[in-house]
Amino acid sequence: MPSAVANNFRCKIPTVKAFFAVLTDERNGGLFSHQEREIIRAHVPWTRVVADVKTAHYGNTVDLLAFIRRERNNLVLKPSDEYGGSGVTLGWETDESAWDSAIGRALSASNGAWIVQERIPIRREVFPYITDEMQVHYRDMLVDFAPYLFRGKLCGFLTRLSTTG
Repeated sequence: MPSAVANNFRCKIPTVKAFFAVLTDERNGGLFSHQEREIIRAHVPWTRVVADVKTAHYGNTVDLLAFIRRERNNLVLKPSDEYGGSGVTLGWETDESAWDSAIGRALSASNGAWIVQERIPIRREVFPYITDEMQVHYRDMLVDFAPYLFRGKLCGFLTRLSTTG
């Protein structure tokens, strides 16, 4: 007989990227212990919901839209509730005009919030691949590794490899 595992509804919360804005917004610091704030600082990239607002960036008040335009090479824009790279715009791979268009899409989206997030280092490794001529070659790839936990134990993982961001 087939079996299935269903997550409870609280598993949806961390899949919505706007949740990271709650974690990294200094105004919410009182919701977390000192140890929790340190874990957030170490593991969650600075994130904000895209809007015409003032916000804090590591203790400095910034106009968010001006900051997004100015810091394009260190930022990524993405829909809050999508997956698989859908709608993602990497500032460092985008010219100014395309970046401005992405900001416009984020501000005018009617199907949910968009977020801006600081760029984080992504691991790269060399992997073998087989060419159409059945030869083994090697390629430098970006590695995305996401472990799956079940009842606190590692039970598998998702790995994605890509030659581009």
